[in-house]
Amino acid sequence: MTQGLAASQGALPSSMDRPQVYTWDPNSNSGKPLFVLSEKGAAFDYHYIDLLEFEQHRAEDLANNPAGTVPTLIHNGLTFTESTEMGEYLDAVIPGPRFVPDDPAQRYAMRLRCRLTDIAAESISVIGWNNSLGPMVRSKSPEELERLIARIPTEERRVSWRRASQASFSEQQLADAQAKVVSYVRELDAVLAGSPWLAGADFTLADIATFANFYSLPLSNPDACPEADVPHFIDWLRRIYARPATMTTFALARSIATRAFTVADLLGVKSPKDAS
Repeated sequence: MTQGLAASQGALPSSMDRPQVYTWDPNSNSGKPLFVLSEKGAAFDYHYIDLLEFEQHRAEDLANNPAGTVPTLIHNGLTFTESTEMGEYLDAVIPGPRFVPDDPAQRYAMRLRCRLTDIAAESISVIGWNNSLGPMVRSKSPEELERLIARIPTEERRVSWRRASQASFSEQQLADAQAKVVSYVRELDAVLAGSPWLAGADFTLADIATFANFYSLPLSNPDACPEADVPHFIDWLRRIYARPATMTTFALARSIATRAFTVADLLGVKSPKDAS
């Protein structure tokens, strides 16, 4: 368990529990609550769950989240298992800056962007499985892999994990996924050409959720985001990387999200490592 750093303005009232976050690296859905809490400057406990070792399917983790997914947030006796929605919860109950707009139209824009990003993230997942996560999982022996899959609680998810672990995507599937990622990045660039952030003038959960999924693109998929084609998107990445909470969050990474420091270097953003 790792303790999240706390800023004084983010300290919880004594009547409130300290948030318990059970999740993997600050990557994709796993990272959303970590970024929100770091932006809030809030104290929280980070329980690292290694997805590559299928730890989300251990008995103690299934007791918190029977679906066997991450992230899971436990706070004030309540359990939350949907990453985007838990961001709204944390924004409402944790002191600090607000990331859900008060204006109804902006709030609608924020929620719509979060939903569109979740859809686009499915294509990023295909590419990620093909290029990195799939090979990592397949490096295990067939016996060990089957043992880990066998403890998944539902047959539907066992079938999904078997397919994913053995995934060999066709050239057409990969091309379709790449085309969708490229299209969505250009959509984001068009939005950012007209406003500094994805839901308007203010940094919101839309930016946090989208960054959590797209933060590594200049390294993992540079063909999807050449700066000459999507300058506003690259500028948006730089501005988020420059936020102190971003590197505080990435400092928690133990696996794939450690690449964020390489991305920061590629973007010319000074990271805490540069000062050490």
